[in-house]
Amino acid sequence: MFRTGLLVKFGIVRITGSCSLVQTSAKRCSTSANPSLKQTKAEEQLLNEPAWVKTALDKQISSATDAKSLLLAIKDPTFNGKCAINVMNILSRWVSEGRFTSSDFEKLDDKKKLEDLIVQGNFQVGMFAILQALKSVLVLGFSPSSNTVISLENEILWNLRKRSVSQHFSVLYFYDEIKDTAMHTKVVANIVSNIERRWVEIVEVKDFVSLLKHANHFNTKFIDKMEDVLVELIESYNQEDQTKILTVLGATQRRSTPLLRALSYHLNKSSDKFSIHLSSDILFALHRLSFHDQVLIERICDDVVTQLNSEVKSSLVRSLLTSLGQLKYRHEGCLDAICDWINHNWTNVRYQDILSLTLCLAALDFLPSNWEPLWEKMSSLLKDKKAFYGLNKSVQLDLVWSLAILNHLDSELCQSVLNDVFIHEIFVSASSNKKGIQMKINQIWAMAILKKWKLSGLTTSLPFRFPVVPLNSPKSTLNQKILNTLSNFIPAEKHFRTGQTDLGIEVDAEFIMNDKGIPLPLADYIGKALLDNSKRVAVIVLNYNHLCKGKSFSTGPEGLRERLLTQSGYRVVTVKHTEFDPKADLVKNVKYLQNLINNAMAAARN
Repeated sequence: MFRTGLLVKFGIVRITGSCSLVQTSAKRCSTSANPSLKQTKAEEQLLNEPAWVKTALDKQISSATDAKSLLLAIKDPTFNGKCAINVMNILSRWVSEGRFTSSDFEKLDDKKKLEDLIVQGNFQVGMFAILQALKSVLVLGFSPSSNTVISLENEILWNLRKRSVSQHFSVLYFYDEIKDTAMHTKVVANIVSNIERRWVEIVEVKDFVSLLKHANHFNTKFIDKMEDVLVELIESYNQEDQTKILTVLGATQRRSTPLLRALSYHLNKSSDKFSIHLSSDILFALHRLSFHDQVLIERICDDVVTQLNSEVKSSLVRSLLTSLGQLKYRHEGCLDAICDWINHNWTNVRYQDILSLTLCLAALDFLPSNWEPLWEKMSSLLKDKKAFYGLNKSVQLDLVWSLAILNHLDSELCQSVLNDVFIHEIFVSASSNKKGIQMKINQIWAMAILKKWKLSGLTTSLPFRFPVVPLNSPKSTLNQKILNTLSNFIPAEKHFRTGQTDLGIEVDAEFIMNDKGIPLPLADYIGKALLDNSKRVAVIVLNYNHLCKGKSFSTGPEGLRERLLTQSGYRVVTVKHTEFDPKADLVKNVKYLQNLINNAMAAARN
């Protein structure tokens, strides 16, 4: 009996006369044998009618196809404020569809009557209909301070008194989309005041999500208090709801450490596997919040590996790649699995997916185990000029730079960014990070020079030069400590410098040293070849942001920098933040740097 009730509730069983029809069965009863089962045209029309259609007049309004037939309803003596709202909503919809304009509305003879009915109030409609009406009158050209708008907003205020906290948030969502109405500030303040007063009613996840989305409207202390409440409740939520909370924190970049720790703990504690969709959302949020919980990320990546199948959408895979690249998280098993998925589901893969894959692999300086057959497919897709030139300039540059990092850049694609037109356009369109753009162009140009590619259409003076930072200027604690340590056995004034090489590659320190470990004055070799027994040495400091998470490898940009320096004839000395302790004894740090330099010089002799 109970199961039958559930089946009826969810529409799985339909009762017609004496015949019970399970929808999945065609044997029990035939529609051709029972004419009453045939859906008539009238029934179809009834199903398509809006929920507000209750009377013949409502039906007349709903079925109108133009302004003339719609406004005939006004002649009906039962036409009231509710009808006026429905007429306004229909006219507004027609404006958005291009079938009607606000100018047409101004010319209507019955415009005044519609306004008067709305100003009178007493609509007898729900909150959603009133909100829709407010939006409609604004679309139709009413002044935000008009009596019509004020009347609707007063009705909203009155209705709020008997609405739940969830419905308050719905109204707040709506008011965030409209601005500058006469009572906008008053309505929002009323909503906020009511929610703060009734905070104990906020227990459902959707309400906490709404609160965090609109945190800017509320008092900071109130939000802090509600985040504390959420910390206590988070254990009672399921994995999906916990992810929703984390996602909204990421979207709003609210970095509440106690709440993030609670979420991380309970997500890790969950025994259920993370779906691909949840994994994508969590990784995105962790990146936005700069909250690198390695245990959680590692588990997510492990779960992704076991769930990649042909039913997974490429958009989700693309999102995973983007987040892993932005997090700089090098989980080789997950990356290999994603690349296998792309290779086996190539018919479902789009240019945008390959773009995301290229950027991700470059960020992590990683080539998957199936790289050769995968690259064969990728390279042909990346040659699609229409798709490439459809990207904005910054993405074009990122793609070319990423291919340079992966050592798969060809001269044709290189030429697409190393020309005067592109360089001019990208700086015109760039609103920020111009130094980052210059650095990428410098590295691509350096690669082209080293490969001796012919560059046409380029008269811009390259490489771009950055202001030289004095050796005694404030830098990060690590960088300054390393330079100070270096100056103990290599005189700073004449024998080493910071800045850029001749090809524009940035280095933390550069000096010349012979095979006996003696530094040579830089000024003696300006424009001159080095002696056979000496080498140029470049020191690169690898801070936290220069290393991948998950595996302590250099990121792609650092890998490219090291490769270009090596190809330019430098011995590269990399100093990782994990291996150099700024607080250690000076003698210990001097010996550490000397060993790194000696090893680099020994490799040069071999």
